[in-house]
Amino acid sequence: MKKRLAAVVTAIVLSLCCGALLAACGDPVPAEAKSVKAIVWGYEWGPAVPKVVVEFSDNVSDVDKDTFAVRIGTKNRTVLDAYKSDKDGNKTTEETKFVTVETDVKYGESSPFVYDQNKQMNDWAESIAIRLTVKGDFKVGKTACEKDQAFSLKAEAKDRVVPQTASWKKDTVKYTKEGKEQVIQRASWAPAGADSDGGKNPLVIWLHGMGEGGTDIDIALLGNEVTALTSENETSVQKYFTTDTLKGAYVLALQSPTMWMDDGSGEMNVDKPGAEKQTSYYTEIVWKAITDYVDNNPDVDTSRIYLGGCSNGGYMTMNMAFEHGDYFAAFYPICEAYNNSKISDAMINDIKGYNMWFIQSHDDTTVVPSKFVYATYDRLLKAGAANMHLTVTDHVYGKDDPHPSAGWGTSVPDTYMGHWVWITAFNDEIKKEVDNSAITKPEDIKPEICTKDGNVWKWLSEQTKPVAGGGTDYVLEAEAGVITDGITEVSSGWGQPAVDTPASVKVETANKYTGSEAVGDAVTSLGYFTGIGTKVEWTITVDEACDVVLTLYAAAAIQDQSGVTDWGTGEGLKMSPVDLSKNEYLKLSVGGVDQALTGTLPGIEGLNWSALNPSLYHNYGTGTVKVHLEKGANTITLSSVHKTIGINIDKLVVNSPVEVTFTPTDNSSRVPPPNPNPQPQA
Repeated sequence: MKKRLAAVVTAIVLSLCCGALLAACGDPVPAEAKSVKAIVWGYEWGPAVPKVVVEFSDNVSDVDKDTFAVRIGTKNRTVLDAYKSDKDGNKTTEETKFVTVETDVKYGESSPFVYDQNKQMNDWAESIAIRLTVKGDFKVGKTACEKDQAFSLKAEAKDRVVPQTASWKKDTVKYTKEGKEQVIQRASWAPAGADSDGGKNPLVIWLHGMGEGGTDIDIALLGNEVTALTSENETSVQKYFTTDTLKGAYVLALQSPTMWMDDGSGEMNVDKPGAEKQTSYYTEIVWKAITDYVDNNPDVDTSRIYLGGCSNGGYMTMNMAFEHGDYFAAFYPICEAYNNSKISDAMINDIKGYNMWFIQSHDDTTVVPSKFVYATYDRLLKAGAANMHLTVTDHVYGKDDPHPSAGWGTSVPDTYMGHWVWITAFNDEIKKEVDNSAITKPEDIKPEICTKDGNVWKWLSEQTKPVAGGGTDYVLEAEAGVITDGITEVSSGWGQPAVDTPASVKVETANKYTGSEAVGDAVTSLGYFTGIGTKVEWTITVDEACDVVLTLYAAAAIQDQSGVTDWGTGEGLKMSPVDLSKNEYLKLSVGGVDQALTGTLPGIEGLNWSALNPSLYHNYGTGTVKVHLEKGANTITLSSVHKTIGINIDKLVVNSPVEVTFTPTDNSSRVPPPNPNPQPQA
């Protein structure tokens, strides 16, 4: 009996062991895809999924771009690359369970957004369907996957990764007053090293369009490709705000819970009967969100705050110009939707002195140009607006997809719908502006008159406004300082090298401010201030140490002859702009310490060579800087640092919280030094 029991136990044990051995040596464990990450990227038309990271049940091998066919959403995609990676999608040669697949992207493919027709807003899709079908050799562990074996997964919210917005600081802003309890989303981006570079940095603010409202600001950042304002995007416009001393511009984006045009009713207030203005329920909280950010970022240059947005955001840009316009240095409304019929003549007069650049596509059927920007722009010009610009495109073309399917919103091949003109702006394709002299009525505004060279981002970076110092302005006239001469270069004859010659600086009495006009009021200034070592100095005294704001009033006189086509007429001669922050031509120092002026002296085109007088203020501008003065006497010096290029200096204004005193110098009859290298007379 015992022997039989032992035999049975032995048989059972052997059976179990053989079963385990057969399981270990039998068919491999089936390959499984356990999870997926969808990498979301912003494109000119909005977001898409160009890349997925799939986790398999075991280590993978035999992976290349021919391994899989891929479907994301409802579209089959062209695979650009496939490789072993870590969990974040970084390529690796180590053992890993992760495969990353990169695909091409075209307009209309694999958007992670869905559009809510009732709310008229974008939202995230609940999930994104991702299907990988094996087409080449592929192993998961020891399992060789069969051809046409498919792995189907869904990327949900937790599986969504948005690299471009990871560097943004995101928060909320609350406003409670007069019965309002509001919350909006806010995101800010900072250039690397901005807080420790050579000065304060400008701020570019963006207000989204109608479809990008809600409570997730990533929707606003991706819906209009706001990342183009940062260095996280190939078409970044940061280069226009970057100088030798500044790392770039801060960027601030706000998100409305509904839409900026909402006046509290939940409906668009474009043409509300009986309303005098096109008001917004969100005006106060937008103002709070902006000023709170600026007040808590001491590195923001408050003389260079720029506000813009598209469509609904273009409306809010105009609304903020009407309500708080003197806070901003410039505005860039794109396909703006502030109804011209709701803008009074008084409102036009309120903003005509501001710096504004409008952008519009002529084929916009959503915000019809004739009812909005064209009519308003014509009125601004008639009211005497000086620094007013407009770019009109015929259609909206793309870079990310040069051949978008002509479907929704357009019937023109290879174009997007005309309303999406922010694509042109964010692709840095604004190269022309309208010739204002060709406009006598709104109907004159069309793409055919968009003939002047002009780049909105370059222009924007050059705009400044005087910094409010909160004190009293003290004017230091240029001719009231002590003027000394330096060294310049003068030609010693045709074909002969130039020779160093004492610079000639004289007090001019015929200089004229011009802005956009041909002539202006005569002022007294230092004409054609030039030559290395040439300088004007003031010694000013304050009774106590304090911070002051210095504002330089000057004009560029840098001749750019590259466009001269006819030496007889000088047609095409230009005065080039001067970026004061680069200290290429003019340097400011206080107490022997160099300062970086912020601002640009704008240029002008089309000067006639025979009529050119470099002592005229053809291109008046300002530059500002905040500096510290010590108690007692302080020396302020403006020095020329170029032998052959000049600038006209009018005055320096000191905005000080304490009294400033100085003793003017009489230079009115000053005679320039003699030229020790006179050219021989014929």
